[in-house]
Amino acid sequence: WRAANTGARRGRGRPIETGAPARAGRAEIETAGPARASEGEIATSEAKAIKGDEATVTDEPNWVCEVGQAQRDLKGEDCFDTRRVTLSGEDVAVIMVADGHGGSAASRHCRKHLLDYYIAAAGDGSAASLLGAGATACQQVHEEVKRITNAGSTVTIIALNLTRGELAVVNLGDSEAWLVPPSGSSVRLSEDHRLDTSEPERARVRGMGGHLSHARNRAGDPAGPLRLWPGGVAQARSVGDADVGDYILARPYVRSLCVPTGGCDVVVASDGIWDALYSSAVASSLRSMRRQSASLAATAIIDRAINQRHAYDCHGYLQPRDDTTILVMRIRRSNSAADVAGGGASSGGGCGCVVS
Repeated sequence: WRAANTGARRGRGRPIETGAPARAGRAEIETAGPARASEGEIATSEAKAIKGDEATVTDEPNWVCEVGQAQRDLKGEDCFDTRRVTLSGEDVAVIMVADGHGGSAASRHCRKHLLDYYIAAAGDGSAASLLGAGATACQQVHEEVKRITNAGSTVTIIALNLTRGELAVVNLGDSEAWLVPPSGSSVRLSEDHRLDTSEPERARVRGMGGHLSHARNRAGDPAGPLRLWPGGVAQARSVGDADVGDYILARPYVRSLCVPTGGCDVVVASDGIWDALYSSAVASSLRSMRRQSASLAATAIIDRAINQRHAYDCHGYLQPRDDTTILVMRIRRSNSAADVAGGGASSGGGCGCVVS
């Protein structure tokens, strides 16, 4: 199965809650999944490999996953891609969101090439291999994009090994990923690289001599998010952005988690969602629609986000104020695995995760 579309953009503030529902596409796959932390919780920036027990490899997958997507275009700069592959005999599902800025060339290039490079670089389906492949693929695309355009793009990749019950996350920029368990706190899977909100990125850029300031409106007053000049980008990690120079870092944040025993939903979205809704509001929507398809859940969340951004201004009602893309992975135990699953907080079979 596979799906693709277009999109991208720069950066903004954060949300309030309110909403309603819209439209989407859908793909179904069998896959493996992860776990997630309380709102605002972020893991450390560079992930290190921690040797754990080897994951149990069986003839049948332990997990199944349905993927749903929804997208609303404004500038046509958001792109996404989905794949199902077999790596060393293990089934792996991969999804990717690329939110471009300065045009669609960078995000389109990600859609066309990034997952091909990612899959080719993965030696097997382990989390360690997938995280290393993500870093390699992002750097390769970064160099290619810089040669063809000044545009740039965020990247978030989620890979689910359905046999091992491992989730591998690779991200650059602010296209956030969250894991929503059936109950309890959600787990933030990605790291925010916006200059407005990331003190480590501000310190890194300033240490290199970069200039940070807000753009100015017609009255000469500061407006919008904090930006890096030259280039005027709002996040310090991305692919492309050739006009910004070496201040842009294409080394992604990476982490992995085991799938909770009770399954979970994983949501990846461009900032058109996260600028309008708190992660708690997204989690609430997913849980309230737990008996619905992933596609319907994605559609409901994207409509809620668009409605929220029009809560105090009905001009252009139901039209997005930014390109908005969301992918939802609904991860559950397969019937055969559920028969033998025991209790506990993480997946059965001993998941050998790489933890940040």
